[in-house]
Amino acid sequence: MPKLRTFLALDTADKIASLEAIALVLYAKLLIARVPPRRWRSRFGAVARAHGGAGDLATIRRVRLAMLRALNNVPGAPNCLPQALAARWMLQRRGIEASLFIGTQADEAGRPRFHAWLKVGEEWVTGLCDESRYTLLVPGDVHTA
Repeated sequence: MPKLRTFLALDTADKIASLEAIALVLYAKLLIARVPPRRWRSRFGAVARAHGGAGDLATIRRVRLAMLRALNNVPGAPNCLPQALAARWMLQRRGIEASLFIGTQADEAGRPRFHAWLKVGEEWVTGLCDESRYTLLVPGDVHTA
């Protein structure tokens, strides 16, 4: 009951955003499972290298918090890519351009470890990390639309 009580205490916009985040992260998980990686760019949109964009900070933060709430309520603990895609779709619906980054770094055994994160300008939305530790997987500057 504490989760329900917490949800009911949210304002209407946060309730809607939380439900939207849950639905979109589940949808993103399904798409990622069904779409081969070689088709991700055509299916999910461009990946960005450049920092740019601006948006309403309150809306960006609402989306970030809605995504955090969704992650606490979605089975299977979605990893970083579904989170970033779902948040980007939420921001796009609100007219805010976001940059999706996918990078890799070697783990302790030397195997590549992938990570995705989403930002609007310098504002983090999902996937907070030390960007300098990752090599981006994009061969040129491509900015999301």
